[in-house]
Amino acid sequence: MTTVPEVKDSDATVCAVVTRHVWMTFQPDQPVKLILNAMQSTHTGAAGVIDEKSRLVGILTEREILRRVFALFDDPTVSAENLSKHVHALTVRDVMTPQPEVLLDTMDAETALTKMSALGYRYMPIVSHDDPQRMLGIADERELRRHVGSRLAEARSEMAAKDTLLAHFLHEPYGVGYETAPDDGALDVAATLDKSGRH
Repeated sequence: MTTVPEVKDSDATVCAVVTRHVWMTFQPDQPVKLILNAMQSTHTGAAGVIDEKSRLVGILTEREILRRVFALFDDPTVSAENLSKHVHALTVRDVMTPQPEVLLDTMDAETALTKMSALGYRYMPIVSHDDPQRMLGIADERELRRHVGSRLAEARSEMAAKDTLLAHFLHEPYGVGYETAPDDGALDVAATLDKSGRH
């Protein structure tokens, strides 16, 4: 059985994977309505929440925004006449997840994917290992899964090519233990040397 080697280089870090894309950040007091429009128009499923000093304080997901908005429709204390007012009053602080779990920028993609799967998160912020409050991007579990799958396929292909090359060199007549019966007309080198008196 061929063992697929674990890939660990700079291109395999979670930060290298996700920073290839644009990601968004907002502040806690910004209105949710405008932010939801921005996220949907850019097909962004999650955004970071930072304070006035650009420190990570939360994560905001489109799913959570919609969940909170729809919850207002089912809230018996909110009348139909005031529904629009309540939706417009929602801020990032109302719907964000504060102090979220994070991934370090030095973490390899495989480890990051394992952590996200174990925690059940679709999105997680990536922070600097030197400064855990400095946000560097947002990891998307599906994107990491595609990346890891692609790298594993590449590794398997590389191993298969090496196995094929190795099998070629070990194949007879190049391999160890090559034996064959000499042809009748083959030259007996040792006998010829003895007859000639050469040693």
